[in-house]
Amino acid sequence: MIIRATIIFIALLSSAAQANEQGENISLTMTESGLLWDKQIQLQATLYKPDGKGPFPLVIFNHGSTGPGQIPASLTINPWQFGRYLKQQNIALLVPMRRGRGGSQGSYKESYNCSVNSVEAGINYASQSLDATMHYVQQQTWIDQDQIVIAGHSRGGLLSVLYAAKHPQWFKGVLNFSGGWMAEQCQITSPTASNLGLFTKAAHNNPLPHLFLYAHNDPYYSDATITSYVQSFKQAGGQVDFQFYSLGSSADGHALFHEYGEFWINDVKRYLQQLGLI
Repeated sequence: MIIRATIIFIALLSSAAQANEQGENISLTMTESGLLWDKQIQLQATLYKPDGKGPFPLVIFNHGSTGPGQIPASLTINPWQFGRYLKQQNIALLVPMRRGRGGSQGSYKESYNCSVNSVEAGINYASQSLDATMHYVQQQTWIDQDQIVIAGHSRGGLLSVLYAAKHPQWFKGVLNFSGGWMAEQCQITSPTASNLGLFTKAAHNNPLPHLFLYAHNDPYYSDATITSYVQSFKQAGGQVDFQFYSLGSSADGHALFHEYGEFWINDVKRYLQQLGLI
């Protein structure tokens, strides 16, 4: 089964020469509120839209953080392999870049401090970019508003879980790839602001089905910590299917989404089928 999935996924990724299939660059309008005035800024987003009028199901994909200086804030995240795959399934993919990331205007203010105030401020700041994204989405008649899945990798994975918990009426499900706002050391210094605390909070009174996808050898969270995220989410009432992949002893488990699609593609397809998007 893994071999077959690998062949299918490689076939989707092999045609790098087809650069014209790397999505459409669009602009989303966001209003920033200041002490004395409001101003409009533009957020960059990449859209993969199937041919035809629709309405089409939609996956919104939220990117991760820059890390502490590891990834340039100017880098646009564009998972074009995933976009091409979803288009073949007649599903649209929208990849918004939050403020200060990629070609989006505004400042990047998602800090790396474990304090409760810093974590909460960073999540609220990131969520405002998602508010602008949803405003765009809800104006598009070609999108099936009852068939929207929110997804993300790393910081974007946990952001997706938290945002959907706040607005469950907007989404059909949640896809979390290696999600976490901070590395696991925050669990010691700020338990309530840790990934564990945030996942637990998001599970309360949450009716949405979630798919959590993680891999062993993740440099940011140990295997035991990842398992604790899932167990706590379930114990707090959350609905979650959990897949834990072994990529190989030398593999970076946190790179699961971007580099190891052959491991998760069938699980994602099965999840989207269960939700009725495929």
